[in-house]
Amino acid sequence: MESVSLRDIEAIARLESAKMQHFYVGVEHLFIALTKLEGGLTASIFEQGGQSARYLRYATRELAGRGDEKRYWPGYRNSPRADSVLARAQALIDSGVQPQERALLMAILDEGDSVPVRALQESGVDIALLRDTVQHWTGEARAHVPVLEITGGDWLNSDERAVLQQMFQKYVSIHIEHVFQEGFSGSTVMLVRPKHADGRSDALVVVKIADRQAILWEKKRYDSFVRDTLPPTTARIESDPALPDKSALGGLKYTFVRLRGEDSPVNLYEYASTHRMEDVALFLHDALFNGFRQAWWGQAQTYRFSVWQEYDFLLPPALIVQALPMDGTLAATMRSLHPLDEWSRHGGLHPGELVELENFTAQKVKRAEGVVQLTAGAAPEAINRASRIDVQGLDLSVKTYYRGELVRKITGRVVQTRNDILQQQVQALEPNFNILDEYIPFGGGTPGTAEWLPNPLRRYNAILELRITGRLSTIHGDLHTGNILIGSGGDAWLIDFEWTRDGHTLFDWAVLEVSLLLDHVSPSVGTEWDGIWQAVRLLDTINRKGDLSSVEPSPLTDAFRPIIEVRRIASELLAEPGRWLEYHVALALCALRVTGWTNRSLAARRLGFLASALAMGAARDRAQPHTAGDLTEVTTDLN
Repeated sequence: MESVSLRDIEAIARLESAKMQHFYVGVEHLFIALTKLEGGLTASIFEQGGQSARYLRYATRELAGRGDEKRYWPGYRNSPRADSVLARAQALIDSGVQPQERALLMAILDEGDSVPVRALQESGVDIALLRDTVQHWTGEARAHVPVLEITGGDWLNSDERAVLQQMFQKYVSIHIEHVFQEGFSGSTVMLVRPKHADGRSDALVVVKIADRQAILWEKKRYDSFVRDTLPPTTARIESDPALPDKSALGGLKYTFVRLRGEDSPVNLYEYASTHRMEDVALFLHDALFNGFRQAWWGQAQTYRFSVWQEYDFLLPPALIVQALPMDGTLAATMRSLHPLDEWSRHGGLHPGELVELENFTAQKVKRAEGVVQLTAGAAPEAINRASRIDVQGLDLSVKTYYRGELVRKITGRVVQTRNDILQQQVQALEPNFNILDEYIPFGGGTPGTAEWLPNPLRRYNAILELRITGRLSTIHGDLHTGNILIGSGGDAWLIDFEWTRDGHTLFDWAVLEVSLLLDHVSPSVGTEWDGIWQAVRLLDTINRKGDLSSVEPSPLTDAFRPIIEVRRIASELLAEPGRWLEYHVALALCALRVTGWTNRSLAARRLGFLASALAMGAARDRAQPHTAGDLTEVTTDLN
């Protein structure tokens, strides 16, 4: 690497600075340049240490943030810290340190207080050990690693194979023993056993493969919220993500602490399909709730919030916008939209209207479709995913966006509003009621039925504006049956921390109740509305009485046992004992989002919509009958 000089590295650093819209050269840009030297000393050292140069580059970028697109001087000035580091590197070179890449990396580590050093520390890197490794690195080539043999994975595509190849490069083969039921996110989760060249097998690990940005996001949230709070026997991410070059996918490896001879884990979806419902209920309380209560849900503080701050992101995008070229002649006719303003909850926009989107953040990029999802911000809290707008028609080969990037301005034309999207989703359910009415006949219009439920399409905006007194704690953020694993000893392991954050404590349990409704109740009722209403009437009984002891036992009532246990857990987490408004509001919005999940059965989506309606009715007071009324009746519960 003698041919790579400090001058060459500085040139790469300036390109990185331009990409980040900083227009100066800091230590962070110099470090990122080092990680981009293909076959270089920096990348080799991280690879040998089981770390990913690509991930550490991402972590440094995220910590440094993005600039504001404004240039305050011509060219690229060095920051004082960068000048100091470069001077130190030159002194090391003058003393005989080669290659120059080594000297610069040593200088960065010696300075000790820069953005990349903080990123390394947050990623669990021992700086002193790394410094010693860099100084004494011999540059010896690694032994040739043969192509990984993968058995049990004939269905894998080339990108998935590339992820596994990188993740298990020190092994000669792996065997995919089990593929877990797919979760809501569409990721692939599998149980893998790696094998050495001498035939020895290592312990089973759980591998998750998903969109590269989602994998990076999950590792960052794991480091921030999870790593130091998990029980000793649960799943842990022990290494950096596998991020093959030129691949849209990435992977994480979860390892477990378990006793020798224990069986492989199964997820809650599979467990509930083969065990009694009372066993499932017992697991939920004793293993899951008690296992994580002390570090997570039990560390709750009083939290007063507007519902939209925690739950707006569950709903479809507030707008779908077709991007248009910047045109000054149209500026006077455009409506300027900013994140978190009332337009996103109160409507007032219509298809065909011209809009100017200012200061949104890129949350997700769908390059093949030319779509960028814009939200309020990039931090983990739910409020930063509010005000979502999906912008389509972008040429992403010309302008690239990355997750967390601040997008100063995009102009476009409104294609659809949230109301439009929700109405389409409900119409696809083939309802036997008018989707535009204020109320839905309870029981689908069964003769003699006089009760009514609020129509979620007409009430969700009012729900979003409610003020709730609840509790705040660390939450998983996606606590569905596919992300909860059960070991042979009955202990609970969690995976998939992409959305872990500090948030409304009851969010996790509302998500889990909806997941149980979809996975284990809807298959028992068929697709017809009569069967769906039968399940809703049982859910209504739970709302009113807390259980189903007054109902004649049946396979359907048995399917509700885990949900009754979820309610018992929720009762321990309510901010005010016995005041169920807090939970039913969460449940109403968690259930409403199911309506648009086309990868779920028609029965599941129908049940989700009616469960949302029932929760909106129950939010008034679970002891009251569901008669026609107005949501203003519940405002006294919020005082």
